[in-house]
Amino acid sequence: MERNRKLLIAILAVLVICAVIALVDTSMNLQQGRGGGFMLPGPKVGPGVGIVRIEGVIQMSAVAGPFSSGGSESVIRRLDEIERSRDIKAVVVRINSPGGTVAATQEIYQKIWRLRKKNIPIIASMGEVAASGGYYVASACNLIYANQGSVTGSIGVVAASPNLKGLFDKLGITMNVIKTGRYKDMLSMHRDVTPEERQIIQELIDGSYRQFLKDVARGRAMNETEIAPIADGRVMSGQTALAHKLIDAIGTFEDAIERARKEAKLSEDAPVYDEEKIPFMEYLFGAEGRFAGRGIRADQVLPYETGYRIEYRWMP
Repeated sequence: MERNRKLLIAILAVLVICAVIALVDTSMNLQQGRGGGFMLPGPKVGPGVGIVRIEGVIQMSAVAGPFSSGGSESVIRRLDEIERSRDIKAVVVRINSPGGTVAATQEIYQKIWRLRKKNIPIIASMGEVAASGGYYVASACNLIYANQGSVTGSIGVVAASPNLKGLFDKLGITMNVIKTGRYKDMLSMHRDVTPEERQIIQELIDGSYRQFLKDVARGRAMNETEIAPIADGRVMSGQTALAHKLIDAIGTFEDAIERARKEAKLSEDAPVYDEEKIPFMEYLFGAEGRFAGRGIRADQVLPYETGYRIEYRWMP
């Protein structure tokens, strides 16, 4: 017991030291004008291209989490800063996301669409995965670039919950439920979904899907009838997406930046204003300054992960 207590104290001490070093390092960067988070580079070096990064699951969050930079409020804040900047004349939205929640994705889409209406060229660049909500966001941009092997598509909506009724019955577990209405505990894991509940949830899903389809059609300047045949939840490669007109070109991140420069009539060597990184985090989590586990490989994508998830909560 004494040995375990000492080990726990040692671990806590290491974590505290790491936290102090991170705070000091970040403070020094801020004083030097390098800053973490979404600060633009200190020196003004002329008109250029701003980068917005959306990585991991897109969710309603004011700050980027340790394994994701897909918080809608943090992304919108970045877009606001780019909009206010006098030097940024075009935007590249770099997406590496399997999707996310409905409201968070819609907020980012609407913000990008408003910037697009202000005649700011916005180019989407798909990384390894830009599916479902990731594609939803991309469709708001003027043009979409993807690699041949990028995983995209998955236009659709899904709500899912585990049904553990059989296990509960086997173990003799029962639930005491006190609720204000007959539908308050829909999708509870201890019982089956009733036909009435299934209809309510289906209507919710269908409504979100119709909005998804409508927004993609608007962004791509296509008719909904052109998109509907492939808007059945299927994932596809960038090459297949090009054949279905869901993207505009096969190209890398660098190709997207070059196209953004051309669209904004900038010089070939116009600067790129990327999001700043915290040096200590670069040291702690990798040379590229990315958090470990933050990236998503194509071979890790599962059908549910590429679903445009409904994440409303009926239970506290």
